[in-house]
Amino acid sequence: MKIVIVGGGAIGKLFGSFLAKGGNEISLIDVDQEVVGAMQSGGIGVMAHGEDDPDAVTLVPVTAMSDGTEVKECDLVLLMVKSFSTRLATQGIAHLISPTCPLLVVQTGLGNVEIIRQIVPIEHVLVGFTFMSGTSLGGSTVRHGGPGKTYIGELNGELTPRLEKICRVFSDCGIKTQMARRVIGRLWCKVIIYSAINPLSALLKVPNGCLTTRMESITLMKRLLDEGRRVAEACGIDLVYTDLYELLFDACQRSSNNLSSMLQDILNERPTEIDAQNGAICRYAEGHGLAVPTHQTIVELIKLLEKWRPGLEQL
Repeated sequence: MKIVIVGGGAIGKLFGSFLAKGGNEISLIDVDQEVVGAMQSGGIGVMAHGEDDPDAVTLVPVTAMSDGTEVKECDLVLLMVKSFSTRLATQGIAHLISPTCPLLVVQTGLGNVEIIRQIVPIEHVLVGFTFMSGTSLGGSTVRHGGPGKTYIGELNGELTPRLEKICRVFSDCGIKTQMARRVIGRLWCKVIIYSAINPLSALLKVPNGCLTTRMESITLMKRLLDEGRRVAEACGIDLVYTDLYELLFDACQRSSNNLSSMLQDILNERPTEIDAQNGAICRYAEGHGLAVPTHQTIVELIKLLEKWRPGLEQL
């Protein structure tokens, strides 16, 4: 397949490397000229899961560019940008989306589909998310943080031929993928879980696994889960999983040595996705007259952390 990946972060690079090694023609679009230049020079550099040697990097050739208008046609577009970049990124590749080229949105956040449907026909949009993890190491290099299942689905819950084709291509390339009828409910589950893990790890500056070693952090994460569940129920969301606590502990265990994406953003002085995670839960809660004080406090703390950088005299 001719696949365009929009977003050269850790997950975009990981997917690009797997899909390219599987024989697909990959074009990766990113606004960071350093990332694009590095990929143009040597491809995507992948450090295998569990590998610590910086010289043990496998280079995977891909086509890289900063302007999506350079691509004239393809079979699939993967949107893998941070949620705050959704609108601009979608506008940049809207000319590619058609009945024969769907847009698969792979993001951990709420509200992205509402933005995308204002730009491209909603019937050409698929939704997905992944538990695969990775850490960007600068330029075009990424460390594979560990395997994890990827879920993809149609918004109407049908298991269509185009969905089956994408699932088969991903699976053949080593990306463990499952088609999901209730993909929105599953996405909400992931957002609720990671709205507990991501900001707390960023505030405490610890790997994910540390969050389950202290009763105080466990209690705080459970409070965030309970508030998120109440909001989802008020919105009529089928959460699919009944035990979010088990999913939380499993997620922390599987990524115990990983730095969350939000912590990576804070350490690299980049904007976080707090608005699409805890912030989105707050907005949905307000719309249903619910109080989510723990999420609201977390949003305020992360926004302060984003602005309060070392050496700044004022916020």
